[in-house]
Amino acid sequence: MSRSNTDKAMREYLSALLTEERETLTQPLRHEPVARLLEQVKPEPLVETEIKSVQEEPVVGRIAPRTEPVTKAPPPPEPESEPPQADVPVADAEIIADVEAHKGDAGQPPGTSMEEYQQHEFQALFFKVAGLTLAVPLKSLGGIHSMGKTSTLFGKPDWFVGIMTERDDKLQVVDTARWVMPEKYSEKLASELDYQYLIMLSDSSWGLACEELVTSTTIQPDAIQWRRTDQGKRPWLAGVVREKMCALLNVDELIAMLDKGMGSQQG
Repeated sequence: MSRSNTDKAMREYLSALLTEERETLTQPLRHEPVARLLEQVKPEPLVETEIKSVQEEPVVGRIAPRTEPVTKAPPPPEPESEPPQADVPVADAEIIADVEAHKGDAGQPPGTSMEEYQQHEFQALFFKVAGLTLAVPLKSLGGIHSMGKTSTLFGKPDWFVGIMTERDDKLQVVDTARWVMPEKYSEKLASELDYQYLIMLSDSSWGLACEELVTSTTIQPDAIQWRRTDQGKRPWLAGVVREKMCALLNVDELIAMLDKGMGSQQG
């Protein structure tokens, strides 16, 4: 599929999310032989020398002093090395640094209401999952972590990847592609996913797995097709950023749904 067709399909998909009446679209080394360098060496004849015996007085009572064996002190234990951390690409490191720098200036999240975002410009982080771009306001961003090992838990929804430990925190990892667009999720899509980062939602323990960090930038309210408040479904979707064809997340609603174990099409 061409780039224009892909963009068109994604635009239609995002528009369908906002319109409740529409049907959901659905190298071997060469070793040279070692030359023999050793030759037979003829031993030189020993020269016999005449030794003149010398009469000496016998030495009595000369005893060598007793010496204690020297015990070597054990070497000091080597300090435990910290586990190696995955290399973060320069471009991603710059995005993360920019996000961290602006998080302190972003202020407190506006609560459950999206009115502040609808009236004033705000900064947001854009990230990709299975070709879909999502945006989260920096005010509602809890942090960004490199994906690590997860421990699965029984009795959880299929979109729940598991628990990832970061220092002393237990982070709950969401399979974002499966949660956001379950109707498009398939074994083929699952095998192609390559989650690299975990996008933390506000001060909760929930994190969205993502494949790629795109950028962080300022968004104007009029650049967004806002979700109508009278729409009952998908409260997690605040709107669609038209120019970037991406879904803007309502983080507070998203956290509430995850806490209840709800999928994206419930609510």
